[in-house]
Amino acid sequence: MKRKITFLATLFLFMNAAQLPAWAEETSTIDTSSTEQTSQTTSIEQESTTEIASTEHEAESSSTSTEESITHEDSTDNSTESSSEAEQEVQEAPTAKVAALAAAGDGTETNPYRVTNFQELKDALATSVASGQTQYIQLQNDIVYNTTGTSIKQNTVIDGNGYALLYDGTAYGTAHFGTGANNISVTYKNLTFGNSTYPNSSWYGILYTSNSNVSFTVENVNYTIQRGSQPFWGNNNAGNTLTFKGKNNFSSSGNSYGGEFVEGYRSVTFAEGSDTTIYNDSTDATAIFYSTSQSVTVEKNASLAIESSKTYLFYGGAALNVQEQGNFSYKNIYGVNSTSSTATLSTGTLTANFAKDSIGHFTTDVNGFSGSNPIINLNSPDYVVFDSTSSSRQVLGSMNPIFRRADSDTSLYKIAYLTASGQKDYVPRVATGSSYTVTSSNIGSGYSVAYAKMPTIEDVSATPTTGQDISTIDAQINSAAPATAVSSKVQYKLATKQLYSGDITADASQTSIEQAGTAEGVAQTADTVLPGNTTPAGADSKHAFTQLPAQNYYLYAKANDQRITGYTFDTLWKETSAEVPPYVQILFSTNAMAFDSPIPGQFGKQQNLDSYTVRNAGNVPTETRLTKITRNSDSSEKLSLVDQFDTHDQELILSLIAEKADSGEKITLGPLSEQDPLNLDAVTLNPFWDTDAQADLYLAGDYSGPMIGPQKFSYRFSFAISEITTN
Repeated sequence: MKRKITFLATLFLFMNAAQLPAWAEETSTIDTSSTEQTSQTTSIEQESTTEIASTEHEAESSSTSTEESITHEDSTDNSTESSSEAEQEVQEAPTAKVAALAAAGDGTETNPYRVTNFQELKDALATSVASGQTQYIQLQNDIVYNTTGTSIKQNTVIDGNGYALLYDGTAYGTAHFGTGANNISVTYKNLTFGNSTYPNSSWYGILYTSNSNVSFTVENVNYTIQRGSQPFWGNNNAGNTLTFKGKNNFSSSGNSYGGEFVEGYRSVTFAEGSDTTIYNDSTDATAIFYSTSQSVTVEKNASLAIESSKTYLFYGGAALNVQEQGNFSYKNIYGVNSTSSTATLSTGTLTANFAKDSIGHFTTDVNGFSGSNPIINLNSPDYVVFDSTSSSRQVLGSMNPIFRRADSDTSLYKIAYLTASGQKDYVPRVATGSSYTVTSSNIGSGYSVAYAKMPTIEDVSATPTTGQDISTIDAQINSAAPATAVSSKVQYKLATKQLYSGDITADASQTSIEQAGTAEGVAQTADTVLPGNTTPAGADSKHAFTQLPAQNYYLYAKANDQRITGYTFDTLWKETSAEVPPYVQILFSTNAMAFDSPIPGQFGKQQNLDSYTVRNAGNVPTETRLTKITRNSDSSEKLSLVDQFDTHDQELILSLIAEKADSGEKITLGPLSEQDPLNLDAVTLNPFWDTDAQADLYLAGDYSGPMIGPQKFSYRFSFAISEITTN
């Protein structure tokens, strides 16, 4: 087959040499292909092509898959490579600068060519720009085309402006758009490929990349294709790169002319902050990524989610790099067009590197993962989990992932797993520098295994508040890690003494706190239920401990974390302390204390005109002492206070009675006199929440008479209030 291709390529070049001698000279180094595409041809105009090392192409190996029109032949030499997988054919000569364009604009970034149909797009692409410059093209509406072989030979940005580039033809095995020069950058952005009316495209992708040092960027691209549903094709040149930016969605679901998601790009990058989803249930290939020495990088804060019916994630050895806070997920499904029950990450060795706070999630909806053992280097990730969609199916088949902890931070990591009977720990504490090869038997043939950073409470506060009828500590978790933690419950313990000794993170200390109760000094406990999918930190975690006596307290907090489906992890208990200060406040009724004694003789509570109370509104026991009474100027001079009757002429024996509201205990303050100071019993009142925090006050005594008409008896009472302290 190699001889046949060489003959055709040489004959073709000879036939064109008379008209294009310079181009023929540049392309005379085209090597022959090491693979054959029986029904697909390329027709991209080549400005210059360099000889490139070949790659061994993926061979369809699944007995349940079918190859309709694509046949691959494995190469025995990985050191040479074809610039294309099919016969090279040129239909156009290089185009000089177009004299006039129908499209508006001048091709600059601020004034792009604004194209409304395919001819205007083609003319704009053929318009040359100065070396090193970039031409800009913007679609003004959806464009439908049915031709092939359109070449991009210079730095170009095609902005779809939210519109679509749609194919209305049947040449699914032919390149539609392709590169025509080396050392160029091409960007597609804000562009859609495929819709319900025009659902097809090209097996050679949205840009057939047959040159070297081509930088291809896609940004905000939507791709929904059935036939000809391989989005990206490259020639495996080491200098070519494929980069994804913005938000992208790719869906390949045809029953013919399918393929990988990316073929022939060694370097694939999902740029910082980007969000890309991939769905591939297509025929004619068995992997998502195929190339030589391939490297896929998910940059900081980027997200890549793949769902595929392909047997393999990678064909050949590969490196998967998930940078800080990056999120990578892969789900192997049993498809409609590709029906494999095998889930394998790579035909070679996969080395997966997960950086700080990154996430890796590998799911099988078919049999347990099989194939070579992936090496998973873990540098403070959030978590990496392998799971099955069914709790009755083991997640690991013949594949045994190798978890290697590379970081030296202080976080606690564990390897846990799930079986039908529940969650268990395989390695409760993974030490720095340690390595664990996990087999299905290690995890009880479980349906999930996770390497996870344990959640931690980084800061918890205990804020005391005192005031009238207030004595509280507001407990709240202010910050927790990781940021992805999802909690359903926060537990608090408030104690009057420390519940452990030594290092609080030690197992013994945690057990001591967990088991502590009233006997160990726990004053109050609380379970705070959080709304669904809530971080344990913030206002939702707040709990008010109320009616607290004044003293020092230790607050302990613990939260659960359910960020990984099926798993519940708990933080360690976190401690802080706070002091509730004494607050003393005694409240008397605001009205005057009055009594009416119409006749001589004894009087008591019934003769008092209004109820009058004294109440402790503070958080400490208090005593209230009547220290002095002072006659007011409007009080009758005819009446006098006495301890006992002497003359029986306008004499009054008077006492103040405090009757506690709950117990009924009575304290008599009297007989009252105008001596200073008075030496009377104190009225003790408990804190506002307790019994006997309030007492009724009323006047009682005996009036000697005789009756001489109504007399006003008016005094001012002075009290001393103090906290009752205990040693």
